[in-house]
Amino acid sequence: MSTIRDRLDQLQSQGRLSTADAAHALELAERTGEPVDQIISQLGLMSEAMLAESFAAAAGLTLATDADLQAQTGDADWQAQLNAEFLRRERILPLGETNGRVTAAIVDPAHQTAIDGLGFALGKEIRPMVVTISQFNTAFEDRFGQVTNEDGMDAVDVSADAERLRDLAGAAPTVRLVNVLITAAVKARASDIHIEPGARDAGVRFRVDGVLRDERSLPAAQALALISRIKVLADLDIAERRRAQDGRLSLPVEGRSIDLRVSVVPGQFGEGVVIRLLDPDASLHELAELGFSDQVTSVARRALSKPHGLILVTGPTGSGKTTSLYAFLRRLADGERKILTIEDPIEYRLAGIAQSQTNPAIGVTFASALRSFLRHDPDVVMVGEIRDRETAQTAVQAAMTGHLVLSTLHTNDAPSAILRLIDMGVEDYLLASTLVGVIGQRLVRRTCQTCQGTGCEACEGSGYKGRLALAEAFEVDDELRAAIRGARFEHEFKPALEAQGFVSMAEDAETKLKASLTSSEEVRRAIGLGGA
Repeated sequence: MSTIRDRLDQLQSQGRLSTADAAHALELAERTGEPVDQIISQLGLMSEAMLAESFAAAAGLTLATDADLQAQTGDADWQAQLNAEFLRRERILPLGETNGRVTAAIVDPAHQTAIDGLGFALGKEIRPMVVTISQFNTAFEDRFGQVTNEDGMDAVDVSADAERLRDLAGAAPTVRLVNVLITAAVKARASDIHIEPGARDAGVRFRVDGVLRDERSLPAAQALALISRIKVLADLDIAERRRAQDGRLSLPVEGRSIDLRVSVVPGQFGEGVVIRLLDPDASLHELAELGFSDQVTSVARRALSKPHGLILVTGPTGSGKTTSLYAFLRRLADGERKILTIEDPIEYRLAGIAQSQTNPAIGVTFASALRSFLRHDPDVVMVGEIRDRETAQTAVQAAMTGHLVLSTLHTNDAPSAILRLIDMGVEDYLLASTLVGVIGQRLVRRTCQTCQGTGCEACEGSGYKGRLALAEAFEVDDELRAAIRGARFEHEFKPALEAQGFVSMAEDAETKLKASLTSSEEVRRAIGLGGA
């Protein structure tokens, strides 16, 4: 274990690992016998690329490129001289020979026994180059095919039967891999895990702060076992690989329960999986914690204080609309109101609120559920999304009959919600009398407050950590109510918005740019504005 401790000490001295993280990695390495760099990567403490750079710098070696690996010029006789299991275990692979010296790709150059062993087998001097774990796995499989992967699972035919899949799913290495992957995603603050099968391996990506990033590559056999394990946990049909399936599960991670929503979709090279991580501790906020400007927060508070009416949150998919709605519901859940929701799907369980989920297969839609709710004596109703004419008209009817209705709408900005509902068939005079407030929003990555965007360990070199909302909001006062009646174009009610001090999303973005809370690149990505 001295080599492991030396390696961890080196990473600490480079400022790559904290003392606590190094101790955790050491404990896992001693308990599992897995390479410490692999554990560090799986825990999400450092990326494979960062580890390779660190190892190369410490040893004074160069990093191998993909081109170096693809241009293998090794002697054909080497195949008979080399023990594939030794190379796989020691994670070293000869690439070619120049002037009597053999260039070899190695994951951890601190393993001198690997270098010496290869040199002895070939009778040559070895010149090592450092590669990532994924680069080594790909190059090894190109040379030797899929023998046995690093987690000790034999390669299997992807057409394995259900019993074989269940055996794989319950194997200790598979159980450990799922736990390590989920833990790494939670520590990385990921909202989603994507498992994407390819021709020979599967890529694993995390969505962090709204952006996908590569996490690792898995051999096909390992990916099949991983997906099978996830399907078992989510109570899905493990033998069914021809149609899409959806499920849920909960796992304990670092002392708290994390809900996972699983979507499995068949593809060209096998089933792809997306796992949505639902962490109530990280994702459920109070109204004051949403990061809205004072103007938007004031509009929201006044709208939520109304006894009845329609409140809308607008924006595209992934703009944080559901997070805002949950914050509104938590504010309203004072124990004196009956609150009902119909969602697709239910993301988080909220105390004191009766939540339902759509099920089109048995006729439970937003509109049908909302009509049923009105006979259940609610004070507040939340409809996950207004998608069609029937739902829009039913929501307006509910708002007219003394209920406070909250919902979302897909529009580019808040003012567009008025025209969208009219286009859906809501009469303008009914809309004018029921709509009380609209909030439009987008999410952008927040500039890392530790390094102010230059890149550091806290943000893993990205310059960003967390997200914040760019938002705009208006309330329907008497002047706007009059302007909505008969309106067919936005310019017809724009003066009424300006009169109440409406601050556009673009103006909110400019304010947050000046405060260095985000970057112009993020603003351009979210709303198409921002300086160079």
